[in-house]
Amino acid sequence: MIKNIIFDLGNVLVKYSPENFLGKYVKSENQDVFITNVFKSKEWLELDRGTLSYEDAIEIFSKRVPEEKESIERLFRENISSCIFPIKENVEIMRNLKKNGYSVYILSNFHQPAFEYIKENWDFIREFDGDVVSCYYHYIKPERAIYETILNKYNLVPSETIFIDDVEANIKGAKEVNIDGIHLPDFKNLKVLLKDKGIKI
Repeated sequence: MIKNIIFDLGNVLVKYSPENFLGKYVKSENQDVFITNVFKSKEWLELDRGTLSYEDAIEIFSKRVPEEKESIERLFRENISSCIFPIKENVEIMRNLKKNGYSVYILSNFHQPAFEYIKENWDFIREFDGDVVSCYYHYIKPERAIYETILNKYNLVPSETIFIDDVEANIKGAKEVNIDGIHLPDFKNLKVLLKDKGIKI
């Protein structure tokens, strides 16, 4: 019987939309270069892992895309807040799950300043029973250690636990430690997929 539901943040409970930032602040002719050299860079993963500071990231990315130095500084000074928004309908589902007796947790790849920003400013982030966020542990999904960390930290039984993520590789990672998973490429399908697993909403 499922007792614990673990949520990814990005594109499950939080809409991650770099396009929103690009459209507002980055010149159209520079957007492809910006995506490649910032959002899709290996350094972005280092930010998730907690092994690169925002100050160092600004320096690296500004050298790489000097024509967008101002927008790069804005991105990080604002804790990437222009790229992230709560997915309200899924937040309500999470709250209903809590009301129905499930324990709810966060397991997410996230930058430390950005996570601290949303924890301070978004009430629902503080409603979880616990969290394991990559930047504090220096592991990122789908590495086995990050799933083992959340199981051990909160004494979760894998067979009583389900994990929701928008990336299939991350679900496969969970299944390697015997956590069942819901692959959620479209955040609008959360309620249906939970019901398919027999979870009471």
